[in-house]
Amino acid sequence: MSTATEFFHSWRWGTEYFRTVRPAVIRSLGEIRSWAEQIPHPDLREQALSSLTFKQFHCEGGGVFGGPSRDPNGHVMEFLVPYQTLCDYLDTVTDRGPSQDPEDLRWLHQSLLDAVSPQSPARDYYALHPHQDDGGYITRLIAACHQSLQQFPGFSMISDSLTWLAQLYVDLQVFKHGPINDRVPHLEAWFHRQQGEQWGISWWEFAAAAGSTLGLFALLNLAAAELPSRHAITLVKDLYFPWIGSLHILLDYLIDRQEDLEGGDLNFVSYYPDYSTAVGRLQYIYRKALSEARKLPDAAFHRYISRGLLGFYLSDQKMRHQIDRTTCGLLASGGSISIGVWLAARVGRSP
Repeated sequence: MSTATEFFHSWRWGTEYFRTVRPAVIRSLGEIRSWAEQIPHPDLREQALSSLTFKQFHCEGGGVFGGPSRDPNGHVMEFLVPYQTLCDYLDTVTDRGPSQDPEDLRWLHQSLLDAVSPQSPARDYYALHPHQDDGGYITRLIAACHQSLQQFPGFSMISDSLTWLAQLYVDLQVFKHGPINDRVPHLEAWFHRQQGEQWGISWWEFAAAAGSTLGLFALLNLAAAELPSRHAITLVKDLYFPWIGSLHILLDYLIDRQEDLEGGDLNFVSYYPDYSTAVGRLQYIYRKALSEARKLPDAAFHRYISRGLLGFYLSDQKMRHQIDRTTCGLLASGGSISIGVWLAARVGRSP
């Protein structure tokens, strides 16, 4: 595909996003906010509302997979918003909550595995948690996910892959929110158990890839209209895990590194020896994502995702005082599309 054609498609996806996708995400989150406002427990209610306020951009960013050209029936969007909201809620509950008990963390996050399994039974996800009674908030989000998954013709073909990615996400959340002194040893041991060395990446790059939900949404795109082939599923999995997933979450940690340092939170970018090395690895991972994307028939879209991630995250206001030659080089790696997304996102974000 020529550069001009690829740029045209990127312009079309960007236009869809601002005209259709972002407004649809905001409407959906408005309904979910009404659920959160009804949570009886004050701490859980505050955490749910906080995650909706400060992590809304996760749903907005993921929404690119729910544009009309990719998701004409709207089923991906119907899954994406409640699932990402559940991820963000659990992250807030476990990041700022009262428990670091691994069993409690795993049982809470069982909800994410159940959300991608329409036949899963109802459970009390707070059974081991100090705070109880969310008024059915988690179960309503899961029910919304189940309702959407029943609409996918190819769901049975991608079910195992969705569960695999969701399990990696759950493992990551349990290890990184567990007892402070155990976090890195558990993450390193997990990396070796999963044979993460096969990709030529570090344990923190593997962990970053596990923390992305974009692979789930990309697989759902495959299953939205027909039965996908096993080969197509494998190509999408190999692209998003680890390459696009790692790029996604490392960029997220890049913009949060000062905030996490001040808060004493685990930040994967901090494990690089210096900022220049971190940016160099991000550029390498970005190039790998572009290379893997070329194997797919809709390569232009996945390249657009990779380039869009650079522009979207580097436009964050937390980066505005950190724009130096190294950071500009990272943005420039994505060419005119990344710069276009960067400009559009700066306009769309709060000053």
